[in-house]
Amino acid sequence: MEMKKIKLTLLFVLISVVPLLAQNYKTGIGIRGGYVSGLTVKHFVNTNTALEGIISPRWEGVLITGLYEKHTTAFKVQQLQFYGGIGAHVGFWDFHEHNHKHHPWFHDDDHHGYDDGHTVVGADLVMGLEYTFKEIPFAVGIDWKPGVNLIGHQGVWLGDVAFNLRFLISNM
Repeated sequence: MEMKKIKLTLLFVLISVVPLLAQNYKTGIGIRGGYVSGLTVKHFVNTNTALEGIISPRWEGVLITGLYEKHTTAFKVQQLQFYGGIGAHVGFWDFHEHNHKHHPWFHDDDHHGYDDGHTVVGADLVMGLEYTFKEIPFAVGIDWKPGVNLIGHQGVWLGDVAFNLRFLISNM
């Protein structure tokens, strides 16, 4: 009877550890460098699903994005993950002493004065590749994050490609 308990306990431990091996880290914080740059935090809620938050200072304001991502091993390389997901953003900024006529989220008729404040709410998609180093607590990646503003200055933005560098707070 005692040996049966030991085997069941060992089986339970092995089953509970296997999902941890599928993800390369639990939480990472870092920078996102591209047209929409900022701080990024990614946290895995299970073995292949992560939540990512991005805070981007823009046009004397801020753009806040939340993403829900699914991850899978890419090209049979354990440390390389392909991910895709959906999310939403909200942005608040001013045009004070700036000219953004050529940005797709704004129109020429939006520039009535220098103190125009703007708020947008929209949806995002994301696709990317991320490599987690075994030797050091860092991950690097590249992603494409198209977005559309649904409320506020409506428009589509397809040019958001960025590099990511994350410090792994809780590495597996």
